[in-house]
Amino acid sequence: MGHLGEPGEDPKPAEEWDLMPRSAGPYGRVCATATDVARLARMHLRGGAAQDGTQVLAPGAVAAMQRREVDVPDKWTVSADGWGLGWTLYDWAGMPGYGHDGASIGQYGYLRVVPDAGVAVVLLTNGGGARQLYAALFQELLGELARVTMPEPFGPAPEPPAVDISPFVGTYRREGVIIRVSDHGGVAHLVYEFVDGMKDLSPPLEMDLVPVSPTVFAGPGAGAFSEDWMPVVFSTLPTGVACVYIGMRAAPRVD
Repeated sequence: MGHLGEPGEDPKPAEEWDLMPRSAGPYGRVCATATDVARLARMHLRGGAAQDGTQVLAPGAVAAMQRREVDVPDKWTVSADGWGLGWTLYDWAGMPGYGHDGASIGQYGYLRVVPDAGVAVVLLTNGGGARQLYAALFQELLGELARVTMPEPFGPAPEPPAVDISPFVGTYRREGVIIRVSDHGGVAHLVYEFVDGMKDLSPPLEMDLVPVSPTVFAGPGAGAFSEDWMPVVFSTLPTGVACVYIGMRAAPRVD
């Protein structure tokens, strides 16, 4: 069960376990221990073989999962450089890796695998500042065990660039979420509202966005997004429809 609470307060059990719609996959609401996840990672490091030698996955399937299928416009939310078949793929200054992140209400999970070093690190939490803990812990462990340098935390520069926000003003919608972007005197203002089956997950989140690049903005972490800075990435789908990525999920523009 996830736990919620303000910094400095004792966390309390969340009233709901998971309100994510099934369309938010690919994920199957898997419940596991850190040992279970590490065992899964070890199987992939061994070419699909379990500890007792049983071939669970064919070596070709293991390799296929680690081949890049698509690039990702949002390279910060889960530190991704691309996606394979199920795996998030990383490039740490030439050192390849794979893994996956996940979250529900008050719960966060992180897995990083460095195949060249034979190293896998797993972190599962059910409350607190998980993102900050992940950044500090994995920076230390992967640096010591696999000589990996993790990317710097996401955030705006001390002097953000000037960006024309007019192309991004509008309404974006995906299952369970409506996102509205407006122009507040040259500053991009975002309202993130849960609707439909997710309408009770959190009150609407409102924030001013700080430019990072012509299409990438940073929003102060709040509510369901507890990071210091939340990436907001404007892009275009293969169909030509404009969209915005928040939390790695694309919301197409509807007006």
